[in-house]
Amino acid sequence: MRKSSITILMTLFFYISYAQKENSSEIAKRIKTYLTKFEKAGFSGTVLVELDGKKVISKGLGFRNFELKEKNTPNTIFDIGSLTKQFTAAAILKLEMQGKLSTSDTITKYFQNVPLDKSTITIHDLLRHQSGLEAEVGEDYEPISDQDFIDSVMKSALKFKVGSDYSYSNIGYSLLALIIEKITGQSYEQYLYKNLWKPSEMETTGYSRPNFDADLIAIGYDKNYKNWGKPTEKKWNGKAPYRHLLGNGGILSTSKDMFKWHKSLMTENILSKEAKEKLYHPKIRTNENNNAIYAYGWDVSKTNRNTFRVWHNGTNNIFYADFMRFIDEKTTLILMSNKTFRGTDQLSFEIAKIIFEKNYNPTIPKPDNETNQKFSQEIIESILKEELEEAKLKYKNRPSKTDVLEYLLNRKAYELLSQNKYNEAIAIFTMNCIANPNSFNAFDSLAEAYKDKGDKASAIKNYEKSLQLDPTNEYAKDMIKNLKQ
Repeated sequence: MRKSSITILMTLFFYISYAQKENSSEIAKRIKTYLTKFEKAGFSGTVLVELDGKKVISKGLGFRNFELKEKNTPNTIFDIGSLTKQFTAAAILKLEMQGKLSTSDTITKYFQNVPLDKSTITIHDLLRHQSGLEAEVGEDYEPISDQDFIDSVMKSALKFKVGSDYSYSNIGYSLLALIIEKITGQSYEQYLYKNLWKPSEMETTGYSRPNFDADLIAIGYDKNYKNWGKPTEKKWNGKAPYRHLLGNGGILSTSKDMFKWHKSLMTENILSKEAKEKLYHPKIRTNENNNAIYAYGWDVSKTNRNTFRVWHNGTNNIFYADFMRFIDEKTTLILMSNKTFRGTDQLSFEIAKIIFEKNYNPTIPKPDNETNQKFSQEIIESILKEELEEAKLKYKNRPSKTDVLEYLLNRKAYELLSQNKYNEAIAIFTMNCIANPNSFNAFDSLAEAYKDKGDKASAIKNYEKSLQLDPTNEYAKDMIKNLKQ
């Protein structure tokens, strides 16, 4: 599973400002108007919204099959990516309720020949991404045997001492799936169906067990509407993906089924009150507090309304899924998408602001069309070949109805940043700020590049600009404080 964008979005997380909520019908009307505009900009998928405990929106937008013009509906089946992790976490807690394991168990209880540096890794560490394991040891659909996968994991180097830090690891959740199978003698999917999905009346969720109506499975498309195909058409190990993906991603579901899962979690039909408390508020490290943590398959953050947001997303850079729950406020947002489109990863946040901020004017992304994609690439190439000033001039003299797409510049700049090409990354991030002067994210990213380069003054300046654009950007506040120490 490619690294979920959660690792980036967690750093950009903002607390939604409090304002007296309008009545549900007015809010729903505003959301529907926004979604119509969002669809015209290029979004394709489904959106479900619950307000005050009642489902007020459940609709499809765009196409599950673009070539045949078959529309998405609430029954369309999507790859939900890393939302899979919440099922793995719930299954582990279910097994603990059944007395078959403890989250304090070390992996040496379930795997042989565990090297010394990994011998203290617990189930708890795997659930919280604090094991120190790498993100992955192979590609999503790369064939591999169970033993070869385990051997690859055990041979890999740890990123940090077990339990001392956080780093998102798909490997960890694949190991958890193996543990589930070792304990139960069932396949991962069989155990989840019997203990989680069937009691929740979720009959359209799984890898292959539901015997999906193939026509309802969405085709994935990249930003150019290139047909990526269906997840079920990829290389699988029989009825499920290989170990690189199984347990950490790739489950198929619908927004309707995921809403049933939400409703089940609001009861004690699946998990006890004690298990759910552990799910959302597990034991944390000494340098943390419960205001913002990665819990067990969920990102849990306290809002400035003194409520909790329980959230996770997932993507393979084609499909995208987002599940945002304000449990205390009986508000839930579920979205799924089958087309690469920048803005999708912010859609739930924008809808949440519509709900909780009276008179909030949500952002409509720039059209993700061929013209803007091509121009964005030209700007990137101009920066890398002719330096920033030439790119500024090209942008200033751009044709009408042509603009750069923030996500394309951001993606390229982060790629360069990962290669320690600081100056090139900073130049592209800077151009992004020029083209998107009201984007807190653009300035936040530029600040991060300066921070990584070691230029504290410039980092602080841009974090402050980001905070000015979005006063709820808690990450920027923390970074400014840390950099000034």
